[in-house]
Amino acid sequence: MNLFSSSAPGPWSVRQASPLAQGAQPTPFPAAPFIGAHHLVHRPDTPEGFLHAATPPSRHRFGFSAQLPDQHPLFSDSTAPFHDPLYPMESLRQMAIFAAGRYFRVPENRRILLAGCSMAVTALTPWQRSGQPAQLTLDLELTPTDVVKGVPRSMDCQASIGIDGERCGTVEARLVFVMPGVYRSHRALSRRESERTAEGHSGLPTGHGVPGPELVGRRSVRNVLIGLPLEEDEETLDFPVDIPAAREVLPDSGPEVPAAVFLEASRQAALFSVGELYGLAPGHAVLTGWRAAFRGFAEPGLPLRCAVRSRTTGTPGQVQRDAAGRPTAELDLTFTQGSRVVAGATTSVLQIC
Repeated sequence: MNLFSSSAPGPWSVRQASPLAQGAQPTPFPAAPFIGAHHLVHRPDTPEGFLHAATPPSRHRFGFSAQLPDQHPLFSDSTAPFHDPLYPMESLRQMAIFAAGRYFRVPENRRILLAGCSMAVTALTPWQRSGQPAQLTLDLELTPTDVVKGVPRSMDCQASIGIDGERCGTVEARLVFVMPGVYRSHRALSRRESERTAEGHSGLPTGHGVPGPELVGRRSVRNVLIGLPLEEDEETLDFPVDIPAAREVLPDSGPEVPAAVFLEASRQAALFSVGELYGLAPGHAVLTGWRAAFRGFAEPGLPLRCAVRSRTTGTPGQVQRDAAGRPTAELDLTFTQGSRVVAGATTSVLQIC
């Protein structure tokens, strides 16, 4: 029983499935930029969940499915034979943004910002590319928080990741819905603080080189978003982030630096760093965990730096191993513009051979 079906403005639409219906099949709708063709099915907990326009905002569940890209200029460009974790993370973010207006009454003039997000690989085998089409599924749970007069100020997003029917990971995010005046005020304050201490432009320093793509887990130099370390010692490396290059490759080129830049830049910096700090092979390593928190805004016109430091206590360069005996490393990453910290992240990297 289909209680409601519509096409929303923009690249997404949704078909709602009644909880009483058995075997309801989603219908495809136009491809969204970056993530491609996909299906989204609304799965409310009760029949009242369909009446989202007449009931207070509450938790909503969704089912997302898409074929994992196998010919994508970024997602298919990994040196390691694994599907790209950026794809499910970006899928969650885009679906949550769509649902914010459609199901949670967030006004169109609100700025939707990512306050934090995380990803964890819980089973590695399903992520391995087989040369055959693979199906991604996300079981999404979106919960409004800080509801004022029926409108949430933020939303917690959680999803379990499945590939070809096998559960293999989790992804979480927290979105904040900011009123235009508040956004402008905070953005201006962040910009002034960064401009006081940040020198130079948003690209790499003049004449500065970039790592070979295989050293950051990529095959194409087009997808390399960091420069060679500006400074390094036995425990820390400091990378410049090439924001202009990133905005040509990644989605959501809005007025501030998008969250996807931090994920991809932190992954590349982490893979390069495990080679330098631990002697691991970046081309045979995979990111198995990532957690980030964002502080204010990063300006696209100012230089962005990423400092990487080992989280492991003890002898510098000492390799840790997982239960299967494979080399692993945990790293802390700090993104700065001038003296201002704009994001912090932790990563876990696993060498697969």
